[in-house]
Amino acid sequence: VESKVIIGLPVYNGDQTIRRSIESILSQTFKKFILVISDNASTDSTQIICEEYEQKDKRIKYIRQKKNLGSLKNFHVLLNMANSKYFVWIAHDDFWDNSFLEKNIRILDLKEDVIASTGQTNFIGDFWIVNKNEKFINKTYKKIRRHFLSLKCYSTKGTKYNDRIKSCFKSSRYAVCIYSLFHTEALKKTANHTMHPWDAISILKILKYGNIHVFDETLTFRGQGGVSSTNSTELIINKKIKFYEILIDSVPFQKWCMQNLGKRIFFQNITYFIKLSLSGPWILLLDAIKFLISKNRK
Repeated sequence: VESKVIIGLPVYNGDQTIRRSIESILSQTFKKFILVISDNASTDSTQIICEEYEQKDKRIKYIRQKKNLGSLKNFHVLLNMANSKYFVWIAHDDFWDNSFLEKNIRILDLKEDVIASTGQTNFIGDFWIVNKNEKFINKTYKKIRRHFLSLKCYSTKGTKYNDRIKSCFKSSRYAVCIYSLFHTEALKKTANHTMHPWDAISILKILKYGNIHVFDETLTFRGQGGVSSTNSTELIINKKIKFYEILIDSVPFQKWCMQNLGKRIFFQNITYFIKLSLSGPWILLLDAIKFLISKNRK
C-alpha cells in the first residue's frame, strides 16, 4: 500500500468504539492518507461497520483475517504492508484530535533528528474523571490511579543514544509512544519482534535512529475499555494468572535492558528500574481496591 502516510488500525470485536476512531481519522486536517484496517476475525458487527466505511471512502482499505492471529501479529501485519514514508497505529477504542496528523507530519518533515512524533494521551470516561458527587473512596482511588497510571510523556533529547534513553525514562509510561507517527523504515527495523513488553522494547530500539518528539497537548484520547475491564484480582481469583507473576512481571524486561542497553545505561537509570519493580505491587493494590469497590456497588 503506497502513500506518504499510512494509518494502521488493528481491531478485534470493536463495534462499540471503532466508528468514533474512524470518524476522528476522517476528520483530520491532513487529508492525504490511507487507512488500513486489519480485522482479527471479529465475531461482532465490526466487519459490517468497516465495510460500510470502505464503500464511502476510497482511502479506507479493509482486510479481514481468516482466523485470529493474536494482537501482536495483527499489529505486525499492518506495519509490514506499509510502503510509505510515515506510519502510525491507532487502537480501535482510541481517537485523535483533528490536528494529530498535520502537527506530527510537520515535525517529521522539518526535523531530521526526530524519528517519531506524537502528542499527550489522556483517558476519557468514568475511568479517569473525578466527579464531585462520588463517594470519598471512589474519589481517592481515582486520584491515586491518575497519579500512577498517568500517560504523561516527554520528548527525548540528545545526539547520543545514551542521552536519548535517559530522557525517555523520565516518562514512566513511555511505551504509549508506540502510537506515535514514525518513519516507516526505522519502525520496521525495530518493531518486528515478539519480545515482552513489545511496545517498550520497540521504543527503546527505535531511539537508536533519532529522538521522539512529544507535543505538550492532548492529541490522542484513550478509551477506557481495555484498561478498566481487566482486573488482576479477578484474574488471580479465577486462576488465570498467578499472584507472583504480576510481582515479577518486569524482571524479563529488566534483564533485556541490562543485556541490550548495557550495564552502564542500566545503572545510570537505576531509579527508573526500582520504580518499575514496584509497579507490580501497586497494580495489585489498585486492582484490589477497585475490586472491592465494584463488589460494594452490587
